[in-house]
Amino acid sequence: MLEKLRKRIDRERMFTGNGTIGAAVSGGADSVALLHALRTLFPDRTIAAVHLNHCLRGAESDADEAFVRQLADDLGCRHFVRRQDVALSAATSGGNLERAGRHARYRFFEELLADGSCAAIATGHTQSDQAETVLFRLFRGACGGGLSGVWPVYGGRVFRPMLDVRRCEVLEYLERSGLAWREDASNFDLSFARNRLRHRLLPQLRQEWNSNVDSALAHTADWAVEEERFWNRRTAELTARCVRRGTAGTCLDLQELQALSVAEQRRVLLSELKRPELGCRNPGFEHVESLRALVLASAGSGVVELPGVRAERSFGQIRLQRQGAEQRGAYDLPLPVPGRVPLPGDDRSIISTRVVEAGSTKMLYDSRAIALLDWDCVPKSLRLRSWRDGDRYKPAGLDSPKKIKDLFQRSRISAWERAGWPVVVADGTGDSCIVWARAFGPAGEFAVRPTSERTLVVEDLRAD
Repeated sequence: MLEKLRKRIDRERMFTGNGTIGAAVSGGADSVALLHALRTLFPDRTIAAVHLNHCLRGAESDADEAFVRQLADDLGCRHFVRRQDVALSAATSGGNLERAGRHARYRFFEELLADGSCAAIATGHTQSDQAETVLFRLFRGACGGGLSGVWPVYGGRVFRPMLDVRRCEVLEYLERSGLAWREDASNFDLSFARNRLRHRLLPQLRQEWNSNVDSALAHTADWAVEEERFWNRRTAELTARCVRRGTAGTCLDLQELQALSVAEQRRVLLSELKRPELGCRNPGFEHVESLRALVLASAGSGVVELPGVRAERSFGQIRLQRQGAEQRGAYDLPLPVPGRVPLPGDDRSIISTRVVEAGSTKMLYDSRAIALLDWDCVPKSLRLRSWRDGDRYKPAGLDSPKKIKDLFQRSRISAWERAGWPVVVADGTGDSCIVWARAFGPAGEFAVRPTSERTLVVEDLRAD
């Protein structure tokens, strides 16, 4: 067993440097063997038992804690112990006990690593655990990432050095070393799916199909881990080309995505759906394929509703946004001159106005963000509002009035960018007299002329 640990530790470069090595010790066979093995393999390092009392089994849980403390003392190790009512945590969070327990353990690990109590932490996951995990996930329809099972390295400083060791080898090691361990009765409760897999299905597979099924499944995980490492690097490269993130949400470039292989498309899309900020709940194959169908659709627009996420396609892009995310609404505000008005619902945008003498405009550059109007022609009472369906005006340079909706189409402005699009109107005209609109500029009848003496500068200040 020790030789298998040495090879895995060397291959994954585990426990390099100095500092205390923590071993997650529940008191069960695997974790007791792990603590003893680390003490043997690293005689010059401080080894510590890390134990979380889940407070689930009353006196038995307390006995496990006492056992771990005594074991650490007997082996000359330090120990870090915490008590947490996991059942209460699960009830508060609405999760199940297994998930709540795992979260509690890993929070404990993270705190020990963060405050320097431990330089690294090892867990006692064995090849048998790996086989169970891979098989369990396979039944749930896992793809490559799921089939990688338990990774040998988690978060950079949590290691699983026993992934090549079978459970029977652990028991042999304990007996040869004269070590006792604790048995958790819940590990034999067949009401839990994993226990049924461990005590019923896997023994049947070993007997009737493949006596080395544990190794076969663990090797599948090893293959998958290395492929996932490759794909993680490749997906990051593809994402940089295909994805743009901003305050309006995540936008996917359809041209770039459509040029990728099916495998690459799936990886990029799944990676985005898994981002915690997006809030997609348990994205799986069917969700990725629904989104991929939207990417490949011949129609220029469309919407797909995913668990917790809305995907909307418009003009060569798909925007991914949390369902229920606040949308920019309609507004109608006085526009002072001079003055600065932040756009409601868009903390990046400000419409600024000022009047300058005609000669001063030479200092202004030609930009879509700056509009120059003849102040002597412009109505002196102005309002700033969001565009409305049916709005039309004649931008400077065009020979006839145009609907703003048609200008959106011509300029390929996506559906989500149009919400709250700012226009300036003359007050008291029933909103029919549009003076200026974002990106499309001033109305022709109000645009600055060579003979203009005073210029109204309308500046669209946006932080991209």
